[in-house]
Amino acid sequence: MEPSSAFPGLEDLIDLGQHGEIDMRPTLLRVLTNLYLQRPVHTPEDERYYTELALRLMDAADMSTRAALAVRLATFAAAPRSLLLRLARDQIEVAAPVLKQSTALRKHDLEAIAAELGGTHAELIAARSFDELVAIQPRELSQPDPVHEAIELRNLFYAAGPAERRWILLNLDFAQIAPCYPPAAIQRADIWRLETAALQHNTETVLGEIGRALGLSREETARIVRDEGGEPIVVATRAMNIPADVLQRMLLFINADVGHSVDRVYELSDLFTELSLVSARRMLAIWRAADAGVNARTQRDSVPWRTAAESAQRALSEVSRRPMPAKAQSLRRIKR
Repeated sequence: MEPSSAFPGLEDLIDLGQHGEIDMRPTLLRVLTNLYLQRPVHTPEDERYYTELALRLMDAADMSTRAALAVRLATFAAAPRSLLLRLARDQIEVAAPVLKQSTALRKHDLEAIAAELGGTHAELIAARSFDELVAIQPRELSQPDPVHEAIELRNLFYAAGPAERRWILLNLDFAQIAPCYPPAAIQRADIWRLETAALQHNTETVLGEIGRALGLSREETARIVRDEGGEPIVVATRAMNIPADVLQRMLLFINADVGHSVDRVYELSDLFTELSLVSARRMLAIWRAADAGVNARTQRDSVPWRTAAESAQRALSEVSRRPMPAKAQSLRRIKR
């Protein structure tokens, strides 16, 4: 490797650092990065030289050193893409700043990392996609389409992990969006029919009762009921103002992915308790807006589908800028 004029003498320092009594390579990585960040623009030769040296030094760096490097490079516009990709595939403590903030990673890079690593890496990428979508300003859209945006917002909610879903739902308390009310008040007889159908594993009746109560199509209702995470059915039943004990019994029977785990049932029950009725009905407004767009029909309620879609965009844009609640942060730490 030919030395670069931007970093004179560092090649010799690297060789010296790994043979002394104290390994100086982590320090050299920091020094090298400091020098690189002092210049906003670099020649291809300088970038290649820094990248090759940094990759060599990273092999000897501990997690805290790599994490510090990730924090510094994540917000640097001229950060080498190969280094960012390496850091993004590291342990989540290292990868998180890059996955959340780096603009040098492309969409297909993030999709590949999510598919390859899954877990918290995929959750952060899904959350980032959500934040980027709701942050889009109208001037960036040649033809603003609130229905399309509502559909994407709904799909991104489904793509998010448990911690991100919880964060979104709880933050809807602060959103300026008109809640979407069920077409008719839920009666005790309606609750009894729904619970009985769930306990009997009568999925068709469950879909019919929830769809009728919330004014959603069968396709949209099926997505809610069959979701593997369980958060959508929590939102749906909260929007219907169903008692918490009824939801707990339904969770045990309505979806095998949820019902087989008692711990998961308790987590969803806690979410149900924390989720306000208004927030649940704000999420219902997003679902109905998206549902109306997909099925090309007009909703006959107090919040027309286009108004609901525009309100959803504004509301979730506000949500994306709020800090994650302490409980959601605790859940994320536990999952890690």
